[in-house]
Amino acid sequence: MIAVFTTSRVAAKYRALSLVSGLLALALVLKFFEIPYPPAPFLKYDVSGVPLAVIAYYSLKYAFSSLPVFYVIPVLFGSDVVGMAMKCLAEASTFTPLVLVYKKGASRLSEKWRAGLAVAAASLTRVVVMSIANYTVTPHWLVWSYKMSYEKAYELTLYYMPHIALFNFTIALIVAPLSLAVMAVMRRAGYLE
Repeated sequence: MIAVFTTSRVAAKYRALSLVSGLLALALVLKFFEIPYPPAPFLKYDVSGVPLAVIAYYSLKYAFSSLPVFYVIPVLFGSDVVGMAMKCLAEASTFTPLVLVYKKGASRLSEKWRAGLAVAAASLTRVVVMSIANYTVTPHWLVWSYKMSYEKAYELTLYYMPHIALFNFTIALIVAPLSLAVMAVMRRAGYLE
């Protein structure tokens, strides 16, 4: 009896490891397929947040444990250190409210209402968190990377803030519903509880 229980626990851990590793690898591959946001080409659309959100649905602990790997691999391949840190923050600020509202939201609400509230929470959280982060970090990053004066960097940051907010809103509106659709398919297939 104990051997069967232990074996099933070990099998569950390997299953979780396989699922998380596969989704993390997919997120890393998708990270390299980027489309520039036209008004501010340094901002790039990608759907690497979808596999990360699925990991978060499976376990927030695993999602946050996956972020360092999601950060390091692109940096090793030449991605900007600060840009990848901001990307990780952006994805975490999207998948955390998405999963919390969707999974733990009011159970009396229909599936469509919960999904709508989860997408709205994810979009709003991402815009607020990333607006604050960009307002705080971007001027210093511009001074560090481009050797411009702080005043010029601050002025440039303020100029791009509306574009940054709009970009984060639109990418959240792409990633959040797509993540919920993938989660629904994976639940029906038996990969997610």
